Amino acid sequence: MNQNIVWESCRNIRALARVALRGKWKIAAVATAIYFVALMVPAAILNMLFYGKANAEVLSNLYTFLVTAPFTVGYTIFCINLFRGNALEIAQIFYGFERFFKAMGLYLLMCLFILLWTILFIVPGIIAAYRYSQAFLVMVDYPEYSPMECLAESKRIMKGNKMKFFLLSLSFIGWAILAAIPMMIVVTPTALNAPQWSDLVTLIGSIPYFWLTPYLTVAGVAFYEMASGRLKPEVIDVQGSEIHRGDFVPQQVESSEYSGQSFAEGERSE
Repeated sequence: MNQNIVWESCRNIRALARVALRGKWKIAAVATAIYFVALMVPAAILNMLFYGKANAEVLSNLYTFLVTAPFTVGYTIFCINLFRGNALEIAQIFYGFERFFKAMGLYLLMCLFILLWTILFIVPGIIAAYRYSQAFLVMVDYPEYSPMECLAESKRIMKGNKMKFFLLSLSFIGWAILAAIPMMIVVTPTALNAPQWSDLVTLIGSIPYFWLTPYLTVAGVAFYEMASGRLKPEVIDVQGSEIHRGDFVPQQVESSEYSGQSFAEGERSE
């Protein structure tokens, strides 16, 4: 397979995400809110019900461990469909449970490999996290792949692209700090004075992330499309900001025009 190096600027990758989200911010925010609620509220309820008991944290952590992988797959499906201009449904957030065991296998292997590299030193662990960062996107596109094949494909895609993806992630740091301010204001006093409520208060403080998370994730999908070779820069045009979805030809996004493979709706094959 040809190796695709992403040379596009972080600014333009973010621009692609904004164009894809145009007119879809509301459904993206609602889907993200449901994603956050599904991950956090049951764990928070378990903490409140069993607060002060030895098994409270064990139960909430067990719930989080069991649902993180399938919800990550579901949210990835939603964001890929959003970027590719396919039909969007809130229910897509739950599609990952159709592949529960494969998603869990991938999640466990990712955690294991990143942990093993982190034991050596922090930096190798960070590099490993970026090396395997595309694995869930690969799983969505190639549901027939085993977890190890998803990791291997992510490793191939990220060869020569890890620094670009790191810089793309870093380019959101300003928005992340702004979004974190409400959380810091409400969570810190709650954690000190009423720790049993801290999980629910954290969710309330996370409201700004309902908009930041899809922006960041869809930008990650745009990066994946380029790194995997589906989306290629061809000519420079600094004027417009349109994405033509019929043949998946994004045109005139700040400084680049793209052409890529056409993706039919429902190519999320089972």
